Order: sequence, then structure tokens, then C-alpha cells
Amino acid sequence: MKNSLKYFGRIVKILKLGKLYPKINIVSGPSHHPEVLINGKKYLTFCSNNYLGLAGNKEMAEAVIDGVRKYGVGSGSTRMLSGTLDVQVELEKKIAEFMEVADSITFSSGFLANAGVIRMLVDPFPYKMPLPFGNQAGVILSDEINHASIIDSVRLSRAEREIYKHNDMKDLERLLAEHKKKRKLIITDGVFSMDGDFADLKTIVKLAGEYDALVYVDDSHGTGVLGPHGEGLCHHLGVNKDVDVIMGSFTKAWGSIGGFVTTTTSDLSEYLRVTARSYIFSDPILPCVVAGLIKSLELIKNGDSLREKTKENASYLRSELKRMGFEVLGADFMPIVPPLLHSEKNAIVFSDKLLAAGILAPAVRRPAVAEGQERLRLTTLATHTRKQIDYLLENMEKIGKDLKII
Repeated sequence: MKNSLKYFGRIVKILKLGKLYPKINIVSGPSHHPEVLINGKKYLTFCSNNYLGLAGNKEMAEAVIDGVRKYGVGSGSTRMLSGTLDVQVELEKKIAEFMEVADSITFSSGFLANAGVIRMLVDPFPYKMPLPFGNQAGVILSDEINHASIIDSVRLSRAEREIYKHNDMKDLERLLAEHKKKRKLIITDGVFSMDGDFADLKTIVKLAGEYDALVYVDDSHGTGVLGPHGEGLCHHLGVNKDVDVIMGSFTKAWGSIGGFVTTTTSDLSEYLRVTARSYIFSDPILPCVVAGLIKSLELIKNGDSLREKTKENASYLRSELKRMGFEVLGADFMPIVPPLLHSEKNAIVFSDKLLAAGILAPAVRRPAVAEGQERLRLTTLATHTRKQIDYLLENMEKIGKDLKII
């Protein structure tokens, strides 16, 4: 074996010896239901992002099947090379109408949406062309606990990078003032994926107006769940008209795959379509899946009862965990319910004990969270029953007491 390859084996060995290498379960059949099958045994799952239960929706499945019959199973090529399909244009128009914006652009994943768009909002025009303005990269101001896809996407940019303390608006304003004369982009998760709390968007858009900064909100976990009809956190807080770009993921409440961004001006969307590399050089979402997403959007718009059930389940789980003595992060009605365990060992042992009781609730640790912030990341779905949540609570209390956490 090459010496240069031995490095990787040594790291893996250390992780496995320390019982730090994550175990990935092989699930037979759907993984999005409240109950899943692993090695012939049923487990309750509290780690899915299928918040509204749409991944198993029969109407969506029928729409995808019809899409396969019409479009086949592949996209053929990129939209720039072989043209864009009518169904893709239809979905983007419907998203723009739903989100009350000028335009939207879809990508084959949420990660690629961030990777393609973020840098283009602050980097200069990427092609050699005599421009009398805008030849300098700007500065990105990013919340310290933003999602990994944001962190990696920011690294692709030529812009300066500043990290402000989580939801600390004084720290953000300090950085805005330091870079007053530069092009600026404030970027934040809407709902933070590991904490379940909200960005202070009202203050962010106020500061952006005062300091002439663009605002980009990754609302992957808010779209479908929050807002009057599932539009997301920006609509929930009433700041949607002041946010320049909203990014959403189809893998959470939408129950499918892919991602999108919305833009408040058509000029911005047209600019991104000729500069965002993950749009230009990557194939789009499969057209049959796009057909299913059009049905998903319809279900979300009319999904008040699903949203209420999701929030009801989340509130019940969170309040009962707090009553037992757990320290729980997040907004009261968000389906992300993270009880803090404060050590890697506690998180791993707790997760293993839940697994032994027939419950999937993986430990969250480095690099997803900082050392000392280890936790379980529990999620509730509209399709969870009270009996299933009570079984989780019964085991959470027993294990919490055994480990002297509560």
C-alpha cells in the first residue's frame, strides 16, 4: 500500500477503537415513516426531516410515476446545453408565486444551491469582460453556527469572510460598520438545523437596510412548516419582502430531493443563471421528481392540518422533556427538539441505549456541534402518534436517570 494512503487507515482505526466511528444502519424499505425496518426488526425513528410526512404521500408518488411515463428517468443534460423542460419552468414559476417573489431557480440539491449562489452574490462577474465597476470581491458576514453547506460555500468565494457570534446582532453591526464601503452579504440559517432556534431576521433586515447589505436566508427547515401556508420563516416573521434571496430544500417538509432559491428581482435570477456554476454545469432535478414536487407544493399550500399536527407533536415532546429535567434547545413548536447531553460519551451511550429499546435517535457531536454541546437531535413528524412519542419519553426518562443526566 502507498504510504500516502496509510494516513486514512490510521485515522479510521483510531475512530473505531475509540468507538467514535458512526454506525450507519441499513434500512429495508422506506426510511421516512415513523417506523422503519432494520435487520428484520421494527424501530421507531425520531431522526427524519420528513416533517409533514409527504415523502410517503400517494398523490406525490402518482405524480412522479406519471412523470416517468412522460419524461423518462433522466434529465439528459444540463439546462444550458440541452434546454430546460416545461415542467421545470412550471415548478419555478409556481414557487415564485407561492413565495411572492420575482423568480426562483431550482438545483439538484440544497447543498448545490448554496454552493452555486452564495459566492456569486459577492464575487465580481466571473468572466473576462471590460467592466467600469464592481471588479472587487465583497465581504460575507456569516452566523457562527450556520449549516456545513453554507460554510463550504463561503469558502468557495473570493470575498472576505467574517463570522459573527450566533444571533448576536451587536457583533453583526460591528462587522457591518467595519466594512461599510464594501459590497456586503449577510448569510444565516433561518431555522438552525441543530438547535432548532430562529435567526433574528427582523434585526438582520433592519441592519441590512442601514448598511446596504444583501440578505441570504437558508430556510431549509422552515419552508413547508412555518408561515401562513408553509412559505417559511421569512413570511412567519413578516420580513419576506426585505430578504434578497431565500434558499429552500425539497428534502425536508417537501418530502423529495433538490433545492431552490428565490430572488426579489428578475435581474438577480438572470445573473445567477449565467454565473452559478452548480446550475450551469450540473444536471437539474430529474423531471419525474419535478412533477412530484409540483404536487408537493400544492399539498404544502393546503397543509394547515399537517403543520398543526407537526407543531403539536413537537410542543408535547419538548414540554415533557423539560418537565423531566432535560435541557432542551429550540423554538417551542419547531419539530427539531434537541436535548443537550454535554459530552460525546453521554450522547453515544444515550443513543445506543435508545437503539436497544427500538428507537432511532442518533448522537450529534463533532463536527456538527462544538465540543461540550453534544446532544440528541430528535425530530417529530405529522405522522407520529402520541403513543409513539410517549414510548420515546418513557425511555428518555429511564436512560436519563440511569446516566444521571436528569
